[in-house]
Amino acid sequence: MNLLTFGHITTSLFVLAILDVNAKSILINNSTVKIIISEHNSSNGIQTSVLMDRLYKDMKIPFQIEKKIQAITDKVSKLENKVESKSSFSTKTKSKGEGFYAYVSNNLANPGSGHTIVYDVVMTNFKNGFNKHTGIFTVPVEGLYSLTWVTRVYCSKSYTTELHVNKSIAGSTFAYCGADTVTGNAVVQLHIGDVVFVRTLAGSGEIRSNKDGRTSFSGFLVN
Repeated sequence: MNLLTFGHITTSLFVLAILDVNAKSILINNSTVKIIISEHNSSNGIQTSVLMDRLYKDMKIPFQIEKKIQAITDKVSKLENKVESKSSFSTKTKSKGEGFYAYVSNNLANPGSGHTIVYDVVMTNFKNGFNKHTGIFTVPVEGLYSLTWVTRVYCSKSYTTELHVNKSIAGSTFAYCGADTVTGNAVVQLHIGDVVFVRTLAGSGEIRSNKDGRTSFSGFLVN
């Protein structure tokens, strides 16, 4: 074997060795790449899952907030309705049964006919509707009222009294010696601003009012 041939063989073996090393290196690198790719894909999968979870939560939060707001709005609405209902009931309950009561402090000496009786002592005055100076009740709240007036006369005299609602007569009584104290009552529908009073139609002598019996006027809201 000459030197040239030996050189060719040596070179060929070196090349083959290099190729073998490179081939192994390529295999190793290829495996490494696969592992890296696998890990990357796995990482991407995890990241994608995390992102999807976050996205779902981000989308879910406004929906949950909207549901909570709606629930709160519904509760507030129900509470408002309850408050209004209770307020309305309370107002109606408070109005019912309230009224006025007044009487004449002293005997009226011969007031005669066509005289509006002035009940100057006020015990109860619903919304200040009754005027003790004129004897007139001005209706403050619309509704059904029960109105009562009591007239007491001196035994030898007599009086007819009438209950007036504006220009209409709602009732009348006649007091005389055999029944010197009479009571009249009327249940009437009244409107805000209506005026109610008691006036003598005919009669003479004293209309009495003292500790033994009072000439009085009263009324209350029924409904």
